[in-house]
Amino acid sequence: MTDSVTPNGCWWDQHVDFFSDEALWEQESRKTLMDFFLKFAKSNVHKRVLDVGCGTGISTKRLNQMGFQAVGLDVSPKMVDYARTNSLEVFLSDCNPIPFHDESFNFVFCCTVLEWVQNPAALVSEMIRVTRSGGRIVIACLGPRNLPFDEAYNRLLGEQSNYNMLMPVELHRMLESLGLKIKSIKGVRNQGVSEEMYDKMDWITKSFCSNLWIIGCEK
Repeated sequence: MTDSVTPNGCWWDQHVDFFSDEALWEQESRKTLMDFFLKFAKSNVHKRVLDVGCGTGISTKRLNQMGFQAVGLDVSPKMVDYARTNSLEVFLSDCNPIPFHDESFNFVFCCTVLEWVQNPAALVSEMIRVTRSGGRIVIACLGPRNLPFDEAYNRLLGEQSNYNMLMPVELHRMLESLGLKIKSIKGVRNQGVSEEMYDKMDWITKSFCSNLWIIGCEK
């Protein structure tokens, strides 16, 4: 398989240093996501996982270390190059379409990617296509109190924004409308909200008070 042309990937190239920091995956949000994935996948190691929007490949590497056979895709040429220096199987692609055959993977892993694409539903449809029947998809999106929402405000001023402001409640609706079965959800609490208050919230309110919102689905 060869890399596909990704003209929009250069915007992400400038963020290689930030996303190559291993400490990002030791912090609460991404650590919680990895723990969620391992549990949701039922420790079904040695199975194939597609890491959509893998960036510099830290998540891909960690999935491999957990015992899965992980393959990564990303739109940024520099991030893909960085991942390959660590001998990871990562390809350059805008995922339109995902460059794999139908039902190629047991699992799909996608961390904070859908918020940054023009057609999230099309990308999820591609994830579904490459997932085997009965396979599982884990998708995480940012909550509304994260910094990208400050950038997205500029769209109200007539300026271009790379952030589409996807909300967790919209993500739920979209996944179900595309035929996925939501099996498990988990939020990472924003520190500005007390744990006691957070625990009493219904899931919709909780999603608005989370730094990261994680959804586990079954095809």
